[in-house]
Amino acid sequence: MRANLIYLSFKLFLMKSLKRIMTLLALVSVVAFASGCSLFTKAPTKPAEDVVKEAMTNLSKVKSGSYELIMKGVAVGAPEATPKNVDFDGTIAGIFDSTDIKVPKFTIKVDGNLSIDKAVAELIGLELRLDKDNFYANIASLPDLGESVPKEMVALFLGKWWKVAVPAGTFDQLAELQQEDETKLTPEVKAMRELVKNTKFFKDLKYVSTESVDGSDCYYYTGTLDKDAVKTFVVEAGKIQGQAMAEADVLSLDSFLKATTAPFEMWVEADTTTLKKISGKLNIIPENAGSLVLDISLEVGDMNKAMTIEVPADATVFDPAVFLGGGTSATTETATPAVK
Repeated sequence: MRANLIYLSFKLFLMKSLKRIMTLLALVSVVAFASGCSLFTKAPTKPAEDVVKEAMTNLSKVKSGSYELIMKGVAVGAPEATPKNVDFDGTIAGIFDSTDIKVPKFTIKVDGNLSIDKAVAELIGLELRLDKDNFYANIASLPDLGESVPKEMVALFLGKWWKVAVPAGTFDQLAELQQEDETKLTPEVKAMRELVKNTKFFKDLKYVSTESVDGSDCYYYTGTLDKDAVKTFVVEAGKIQGQAMAEADVLSLDSFLKATTAPFEMWVEADTTTLKKISGKLNIIPENAGSLVLDISLEVGDMNKAMTIEVPADATVFDPAVFLGGGTSATTETATPAVK
């Protein structure tokens, strides 16, 4: 009898303890979910400006990954301009791999809605792929572009993969920009690298919290575009490239930047200090001219992981004569297998 009492007492104690633990875990889960924060990542110790600058530098060093760019905006033309209104809402997503910069690989898939001076938006869908030797394109749908591009001509290209050979040496200049051995860099490339390195494009940066983005603990910052830094960068870049801006062009740049506001949010991976996501609202509203209001968000994933490009089978070799009205002389070739 005494043994049974001890057993029952222990069982009751265990059940109560378990209940308290479950209640505590539930409370922690609710708090974490509501705040969107990781409870196990400390706040950054470096100033916000240093963290964001390092994050952008580290992102520029990422050789491969996936991306998703979401855009939604309205562009209004000047009173005498055509078109008057352009509304767009869409996503641009894909993968990239520049591990071997002389033979880069990427995909771009565009899905969205586009309205050009029309009450009803029309679908736009297209996909681009690049492997080491060929460029591929597939247009699923395009809005009516009016008399400038007849529907009959567009119909020739819809719903099939087209293939264009990449000319030799196409990416040589890009390879030079990505060169890691500084002794092999031209003075121009060196100067541009230093300019980018020393330019801080954002100001009023503030650390807000730690949040989870696509499973990664990230430092969440707010800030705004530094228009003075942007102006200096554009002017100095022109000088480095031997194309110094004329005074009239500088005044136009001033006017453009004066009409621009661009608050941003940024998420930086806590463990790698790499920019994971950036979103913002770009407003360009000059006086007596057209305007642009754009919501934009870019997120990068699968950083430095191996990417695979599926090469379309039975792609048709593109013949410019088709586009120029010279008939359908394109030929179909069987594509090579997927590029790894």
